[in-house]
Amino acid sequence: MPAMRIRAMLRTPPGPFAPRQLMPKKVDHKLRREAFLAAAYRTIKKKGIAGVTVRAVAKEAGFTTGALVHYVDSMDRLLVEASEYSARDVRSDMELMEQLPDKLEALRQVLHLSLPLDEDKRGNWNFWVGFWERSVHNATVRKLTHARYGEWIKRIERLIKTAQNAHDIPSTIDAHQRARMCVALVDGIATQTLRSGFPLSAAEQCRMIDEWITLSLSPTRPLSPLDFERPRRHRLGQKSAQRSS
Repeated sequence: MPAMRIRAMLRTPPGPFAPRQLMPKKVDHKLRREAFLAAAYRTIKKKGIAGVTVRAVAKEAGFTTGALVHYVDSMDRLLVEASEYSARDVRSDMELMEQLPDKLEALRQVLHLSLPLDEDKRGNWNFWVGFWERSVHNATVRKLTHARYGEWIKRIERLIKTAQNAHDIPSTIDAHQRARMCVALVDGIATQTLRSGFPLSAAEQCRMIDEWITLSLSPTRPLSPLDFERPRRHRLGQKSAQRSS
């Protein structure tokens, strides 16, 4: 029997009797990458950068190490992209606070958001401190660290200038210099809280920031009493308004 005829006989019969072909599962690559970045972020917050491995991140994400390597080709690239992922929520919260009509309060609330006030924010700071350490040896991480500092200093400087335009801070104050001073203060508060063995409470951290604003920026009016719930209530109110519109 000719080989061609044999192959024809062995072919799957057409029509309703043919076995159904299973379609390959469609993968949303963007969502898969996001899952890995979120897993890396959570792992670093819990274990620090030194405790991050490909296996640990893949396990946290619920996938194989091979799947992770398919999306991110090196640990440093994973850390850089996880850092960008982590910055989104912090950045969006700060941008929301910048929109407060009271510009002195906007500055204050953005600075409070930057502090290690609770477990989640302490995790963010552990992530950032790990970046400091790794930036010594890795040019890509160092470049990102410098960019983040530049963004942070510019944000504070912009907030000070906006408060000056609103006549809440004297125009004679050097906004750039004070912004650099403020970054140094926030770094010091975080380092003392996370590493000194003598952590500062959330209230103590916020009072330090408020005292710095009063003594260094000489506002033209007093700050309102401390209210840790103000940013939360404002954010929820904003989201409610957006949903109803």
